[in-house]
Amino acid sequence: MKRKESLFTGIILIYILAFTSCEKYDTDIEGDVDIYLLSQYQTEYIGSAILNEGLVLSEEPAISYSEILKYNSHDFTFKLKQSAIDRIEDKFGSAFAVTVDGEVIYTGYFWAAFSSATVDWIVIDLVLGLEDDEITVQLGYPWLFDEWNIPDKRNDRRILSVFARDKKLID
Repeated sequence: MKRKESLFTGIILIYILAFTSCEKYDTDIEGDVDIYLLSQYQTEYIGSAILNEGLVLSEEPAISYSEILKYNSHDFTFKLKQSAIDRIEDKFGSAFAVTVDGEVIYTGYFWAAFSSATVDWIVIDLVLGLEDDEITVQLGYPWLFDEWNIPDKRNDRRILSVFARDKKLID
């Protein structure tokens, strides 16, 4: 009887491993990660959640994939070429979208550390954040309050898969 139970357990284990094991990242992912300014978007009030309806991306990315050198999934930091820094350093208050192959993954605001306004959405601080040609994506400004419900898609599988595919991911 023990032998049958052991054999049955072994078959179940093989089945589980064979059919539930998966790659950490999608190996067949297409497209790139780009960051666009939003030319049209809707919110409930200034500095609040950007609604998914009515989003219109600018024609060209504010930060193209070729300008992103690395992405650190631990601290949500993009290492950028100077050309990208130069293009966004004066975009305080502008809304942006992070996309994969043209699909919006998440939205946020370019913000400034000198602002006294709170933001209950995703923020990239362009004053303190441009050190070492890096920008950090954070939840909320000046920090995340307990009552804010900000969906965290900074490490969306599609984003990580693109960076892993091209060896730009610090994981």
